[in-house]
Amino acid sequence: MREPYLQTAFIRLCWEKLLMLIALNLLFLLSCVPLFTIPAAATAQARACQGCLLDESHIFQMYFHSLRVNLLPAIPLGIVFLGGTAGLLYGCLFYNQAAPGNGVSVLLSLFCIVCVYFWFCMGAFGFHMLARVELRIPAILRNAFCLTFQQPRVVFGWLLLSFGMAAAALLLFPHSLPWMLLLGGSLPSFAAARGVLPIIDTRIIKE
Repeated sequence: MREPYLQTAFIRLCWEKLLMLIALNLLFLLSCVPLFTIPAAATAQARACQGCLLDESHIFQMYFHSLRVNLLPAIPLGIVFLGGTAGLLYGCLFYNQAAPGNGVSVLLSLFCIVCVYFWFCMGAFGFHMLARVELRIPAILRNAFCLTFQQPRVVFGWLLLSFGMAAAALLLFPHSLPWMLLLGGSLPSFAAARGVLPIIDTRIIKE
């Protein structure tokens, strides 16, 4: 039998969980204040969004439990996925500014953007796996890489939607500041959870 969230339109799910998503976004922003807690906060938000999809109770307790448990385990994922994304974005800006209009620089800049997107997809799989299953970090990284290239429907569907919302908020900053404060982190995570949760639950490669 399919999970109820698989039979419900995503817009309806967002509307039903709107207040919870706003509260989770504010909680996520507060959890990111020390900076080194950002990976654990992303993992906790992923777990809370999974709980929202599954209509589980005690979402906030779930968030704080995941934040506490994954405070140290999430750091390697943060270094790989968040640090890697930052490095690729810097590469994109570097090639774009080094030789404006140069064909090679444009191609390298576009290549960096494509890499940013796939790195984002691997990060989405990675943080949602850490939030849900008990796997060591090398296994999570291996699964994140494999699933990103084995699940094109998710990568070019739900994760593209998630990436688009996050990218639009960054590109439109500071005009998007109210959106970022209310739903800028939780809604992209909720969209990512809608895509990757069925995969993690049914097709994950075990250690």
